[in-house]
Amino acid sequence: MAVVICAPRAFTVQSSNNSTTAPATNLNLDHPSMVWRSSNLSSVQITVQLPAGSWDTVCLSDTNLRATDTIRIRAAATAAATTSAPTYDSTAVPAFSGAANGGGNTSLVLTPSVRTETFIRIDITSTGNPATYVEARRLIIGKRIEEDGIDLNAEHTFEDNSQRTEYRNFETVDPYDTKTSWKFSIGYVKEASYWSNWFPLLRDVGTKKGLLFIPDSQSVYLQSEAVFGRITSAAKGSPVSSDYYKLELYVREI
Repeated sequence: MAVVICAPRAFTVQSSNNSTTAPATNLNLDHPSMVWRSSNLSSVQITVQLPAGSWDTVCLSDTNLRATDTIRIRAAATAAATTSAPTYDSTAVPAFSGAANGGGNTSLVLTPSVRTETFIRIDITSTGNPATYVEARRLIIGKRIEEDGIDLNAEHTFEDNSQRTEYRNFETVDPYDTKTSWKFSIGYVKEASYWSNWFPLLRDVGTKKGLLFIPDSQSVYLQSEAVFGRITSAAKGSPVSSDYYKLELYVREI
């Protein structure tokens, strides 16, 4: 069991299969209604360029992909080399595994080592998808923080902000989407990890930027557990011994 948190890096889209009303540039935005949608199911791909830096996580959040679909990640120093001579190739892997259970499907690829290539190509095969297109809300590419796991007594909450107005003998409802959230702690974060990894990430994202939170990267229910959201209250770190810190976070789905 491992908890994963990853803040997305900004990227530029080099090429993509997309509809005119839902371009791949939307995958760079922390906005729930700004999605990417392919124009068809033929040769579905996105190629993006990152600034210089490192990454080890690629994730498409809130997709309409199915367990029978596949996703392939290739990386190289140039866009052309991602197909002709990639220096990283995940090969075609299932878009996700495990039970979806009505949650937002998350296609996640964790590379075994840190990468520094600046061009990343994502190819998706979704033959026979009844929607006739591929859709995703956010593309997360970044360097993950991974710890042993969250503490017991974490709270998984369903937040519905629908507006209800009561009148005499009846009630009206202005419906909103129900969002999930996690309130949790990580009890034993080594001091070196706290100051080298968590401090810069939490200071950067604050409560304004989105991040990917996966409470258990090996869970069969990853599709329902994973959240791309914001930290909605001040993150808190407390020293619990000479070499360990305790982190307390509250992440709410965007």
